[in-house]
Amino acid sequence: MQQGTQNVIAGAIGERLTQIRGAKSQGAFAEELGVHKNSLGHYERGNRVPDAETLLKLVEMGYDANWLLTGKGEPKTEHAHAILSQDIEKLKRLDEEFALIPGYNVQVAAGHGSIAGDETPSRELAFRRKWLRFRGFNEKELALVFAKGDSMEPTISDNETVMVDTSEKQLRDGHIYVIRNGDHLLVKRIQTLWNDGVQLLSDNKEYPPQEVSSSDLENLEVIGKVVWVGKDL
Repeated sequence: MQQGTQNVIAGAIGERLTQIRGAKSQGAFAEELGVHKNSLGHYERGNRVPDAETLLKLVEMGYDANWLLTGKGEPKTEHAHAILSQDIEKLKRLDEEFALIPGYNVQVAAGHGSIAGDETPSRELAFRRKWLRFRGFNEKELALVFAKGDSMEPTISDNETVMVDTSEKQLRDGHIYVIRNGDHLLVKRIQTLWNDGVQLLSDNKEYPPQEVSSSDLENLEVIGKVVWVGKDL
């Protein structure tokens, strides 16, 4: 946009802001908008185009966005405010119904191990809060990762998403856990042994059990228990 055109637009928006303010002082109107009085002065004089937050605040107050930006249409319409209110209510309802669980671009090995990679969230998946409460999960303690390999077939297939409850650190018989060993992450079923060691079992019986003695357990970090597997049919 050329500077001259931008100045014309900013000036026109500034005039409409002054019209909206009416007899109110700049200080009082600036407080309503949540901006500094000096910023409002710049907007009204056409020195600067109002930022998105200021424009959104005006829309929330019932002013038509198209009129604010172009001068076309009516300054204030109940219809525009009603649409915005409906959108806000929809977002609130969605937030009440669904929780967003962070997904990590991390492969946990259902085989002989794979490098963990960059453990920062790369996506989010929505799960119903009702289901999470029914399962007794705390959404802040859940994480999603990818399985790699076939040693946990048919329970977990290659490249499937698994949900891990990171609050579950105590190894228990028959459950599946994600375990870190150095730079490797493994997903295995656990069998506790009489000598306080554990066996790492694969559901695919072509893979032999891996025994971990009690003295070596301290080298394993339990990331959490696998509580859900995403299946494609």
